[in-house]
Amino acid sequence: MRVAIFTDSYVPQINGVVTQIRNLSGEFCRRGHEVLIVAPSHDHVFREKRAGNLTEFFLPSVALPTYPDYRISHFASPKILREMKKFNADVVHVQTPFGVGWMGIRMARKLHIPVVGTYHTLIPEFLDYLPIPLLKETNLAKILTWKYTNAFYNSCRLVTVPTVPMKHELERNGVKSEVVVLPNAIDFGRFNAFRKKSYKMNSHSLIYFGRIGFEKNIEVLLHCLKHLLWKDRKVSLTITGSGPAEKYLKGIVRDEKLEKHVHFHAPLKQDELARHVADHDIFVTASTIETQGLTVLEAMACGIPCVGADYLGIKESIHAGKNGFLFRPFDFIECGRKIERLLESEALRKKLGQNAIATARKYSVEAVADETEKLYKR
Repeated sequence: MRVAIFTDSYVPQINGVVTQIRNLSGEFCRRGHEVLIVAPSHDHVFREKRAGNLTEFFLPSVALPTYPDYRISHFASPKILREMKKFNADVVHVQTPFGVGWMGIRMARKLHIPVVGTYHTLIPEFLDYLPIPLLKETNLAKILTWKYTNAFYNSCRLVTVPTVPMKHELERNGVKSEVVVLPNAIDFGRFNAFRKKSYKMNSHSLIYFGRIGFEKNIEVLLHCLKHLLWKDRKVSLTITGSGPAEKYLKGIVRDEKLEKHVHFHAPLKQDELARHVADHDIFVTASTIETQGLTVLEAMACGIPCVGADYLGIKESIHAGKNGFLFRPFDFIECGRKIERLLESEALRKKLGQNAIATARKYSVEAVADETEKLYKR
């Protein structure tokens, strides 16, 4: 099978979209399929890379002024069209609804190739990053964003979403194409190899890892930490990753005098990340924009119970009292209470951590690749 993937988000970025593409494309290549990926480069230079069954084309791009990690590239490329004709793809998979994604749809139409689209990100929640200060704060902006989203995904033969709530969200807001639930994949084996072996009572380390964006509501975790410290807890929070909210969060840490208890860590990859996550006791997230939450599942694969906001995709992964706990969005006091329950019982942390491994195993790249193959063949 020959699969062409078009995405506006790819290496060297570190986020859930990139993780999913890398995990699945790697597994597809191992199975003997041919994969072609088109994505923005990290600068103004066109690049191509070929290794085994994988071909990658990187288009010249510029940084989004309000979010430099994200790149904007050309909407058309005669060279890529020539390469697509030679590649003779069986299916085009568009992973993002922006410039490169539209390029994939137009080329698929021209070459009569069926298109699968994946909805990874709750796009209306990212309006804060657009350089249009007046419009982005209005309800009109969200209405226009959904119209744009529908125009893109209604151009696809099939749309995949990682969780049931996101399927309902798309259908409720006007996507008419068939929407199928297909979870994103994690490298279960890598994270499980470093799974937690002991759960000590005197160990009170929390971790959030992933994109440090404003939409992740990480300040809620800082307020939660302060609440825990008021009760004389010897607890720390590690924030691992990078993103536009980092300076803002460091300001809160400084103002609230939390420097001794909050540690910012640069992004990590692969084994280093898995080992780093397993060194902590509880994963926490206050994000309300997750379509699935890959970092939750990666933490679970390490045998770590998770505490997260009861909203959208997070509640699909965290099952209260089984592999972690949920709290009302933005309620840092309830978040603190749920964390306290875990800190007070080594047996509970161990039980929920073991259950978390069983949850994460269902999202292994091998299992998700099997389901993806079935959709492509359809």
